[in-house]
Amino acid sequence: MGSNPAEDVFRSGQTSGSLGKIGRMARYKPTQLVRDLRRLRERIEATYGSNGNHRAARRRAYVELLSVLNGTRTFEAIPRDVPQTAGLTERIQHQLATDGDFALPRAVYETTRYAASIDGLIARGRVHGSEWEFLHDVARDANLPIDHSQRAAAAAPPAWMIDVDESHENVRVWLRELALQDMLMAALESYLVPAGSGRPSTEVYGSVFGSYRQLAPKKNGIGQISRVEFNVERICIQHRARGTPSEVVVNERSERTHLTMSEELFPFWHLLGDFHTHTYRSLGELVRRGGWCYSPTDELMNIDWVERIRALGHRPRLALILAITHAGRRSGPPQESWRGHPNVLRATIGRCHCFISAFRIRADGRYARQPVELKCPHLVGGQTAVYNGQS
Repeated sequence: MGSNPAEDVFRSGQTSGSLGKIGRMARYKPTQLVRDLRRLRERIEATYGSNGNHRAARRRAYVELLSVLNGTRTFEAIPRDVPQTAGLTERIQHQLATDGDFALPRAVYETTRYAASIDGLIARGRVHGSEWEFLHDVARDANLPIDHSQRAAAAAPPAWMIDVDESHENVRVWLRELALQDMLMAALESYLVPAGSGRPSTEVYGSVFGSYRQLAPKKNGIGQISRVEFNVERICIQHRARGTPSEVVVNERSERTHLTMSEELFPFWHLLGDFHTHTYRSLGELVRRGGWCYSPTDELMNIDWVERIRALGHRPRLALILAITHAGRRSGPPQESWRGHPNVLRATIGRCHCFISAFRIRADGRYARQPVELKCPHLVGGQTAVYNGQS
């Protein structure tokens, strides 16, 4: 079905006035997604609109359509009950999820959850004005807010929602002296002292304990941004974890013991996350392979670990990795934000090059490196220590 050229360009904001100054001044040519959505709306109206007895069914269709547009469900009843819409709804779903990378649901979430400016999102190309206008038309027809059911979805958030949450939270990790000592003493021993049976070294694993504080959010051009300060106070090494030169497997009995003892020994600290090492034969190999980063296997194992730990009532949010290799000589003073990576610190300790990195643990158990900043006042001079989120 062809579109009417006279209808392809319209003044955004004529129906709802929701786009502010940019909406009143700009003229938007509808995207392919909007053209498909208009066809779907025509077929919904042809099925339900002229029959007063179908008023409830018509509203249910628009509620479903609104939920699809804000990313909280997929099409179910419409392709089943409205004729000639199966292929159309499948195409719309694909455009929302793949072509637009959930741009429209992201815009709804950012504007309602983080007070982002829709004018700013449109100006930055984060969402198209015609799609935003259509969304408001559907919300009006359903007599619901544009974020209908998004708050309920936050209990088990989809990946795009987690991405938005991550982008509105900056993390700063303070690695304290005792935690640094815990990490280095265990890691360097396991690397420098042969494990026997042909194993020159083994990786190590531990639980990370400390405190955190979320500071009041601040407003910027993309909405509210908050900062979380993590103080890593201790790292409890699992001596019964099964380590090899290339991996380390958690011992669940040791884990439960650490969690039980932590409630008695430091009841005011939280389980922040976990720690493990990566070992390399040379500095060149470590740098070439980005040894301070997590591997795909690390992430898969972490997803399972997070699910198990959350079932015990904990909320892990932080992962630390220490990459180690032999050092023929010292390489200068410790460096924070090594090579422009704010989450990586490099130092030469004893006879080893050490790369310490911090990653946040997302709600789905995956890792994220941005925006994370790692600070270690004990190693790097001139830093101001932060306690309880205050510098």
